[in-house]
Amino acid sequence: MEAVKVIEKLLIRDCISREKPERYDSCIVCASSMVWRISQLLPGSCIVSNTASQILPNLASIYYSVKTLKVPLIAITGTTAVNLEEFIKLSFQAAEVEFKLLRKVYENNIDILLPLYEGNEKQLNAALMEINIDAQIDNLLSIPEFENLVSKGKLYICGLVLDESGIYGDRANFYLINFNGLKDPDEIRNHELLEDIPEAIRKQKVKRIHVQF
Repeated sequence: MEAVKVIEKLLIRDCISREKPERYDSCIVCASSMVWRISQLLPGSCIVSNTASQILPNLASIYYSVKTLKVPLIAITGTTAVNLEEFIKLSFQAAEVEFKLLRKVYENNIDILLPLYEGNEKQLNAALMEINIDAQIDNLLSIPEFENLVSKGKLYICGLVLDESGIYGDRANFYLINFNGLKDPDEIRNHELLEDIPEAIRKQKVKRIHVQF
C-alpha cells in the first residue's frame, strides 16, 4: 500500500510553479541520495544521478549538458554516507556495466588502501570515494570534446565530497578534492582560476583524506 500512496500523492498534488532558470549553471553528477540537497542548493543545475556517482552510464547526458545547455561546470560529487563496497559486491548482471569503473578503481587500489586505513572503515571508504572521483574526472578529461573545452578555459571539471560522516570536519559540508584533474590540495588552493574564492574558504574546504598519489 505504501507504493500506491506515493502514486496517489503524485496524482493529486499540484506542481509548484517556479520560473525556469535562464540558463543552467552546472551539470552535477551525484549519488542519488544527494539529489534533494543539490536541487535545493543549486536549482539551476542539471542533475545526473546514480547510486555511486558514475559517469560512464551517463556520458550522453553529461555531453548534452555541455553541448546543448552550455554549462560551464561539471561537478562529480560523492557522499561519505554511501558505502562503495556494497556496489562492488552487488550480485546483479547490470552492475557489471554500471559499476565497471568503480570496480576497476577498487581492484587497483584496495591492497594499497587497506594497510593505510586499517581499522577505520569510514576513512577507508572516504579514500576510495576520492580515488573513484579522480578516476571519473580522468576519464572525462581523456575525451577530446571535454579536454579541449577545459584547456581553453570554457569548462571546469571538479570533484566534491559531501562529508555526512564527520570525517573531514564536524558538520555536513562539501569539500573540494579535485579541480580539472589536479589532486594535490595545495595546488588546488593556490590555483589562479580559484582566486575569487576567499582564501579562508579554500584553506578550510579544499581537503583530502588520501593524498598519496
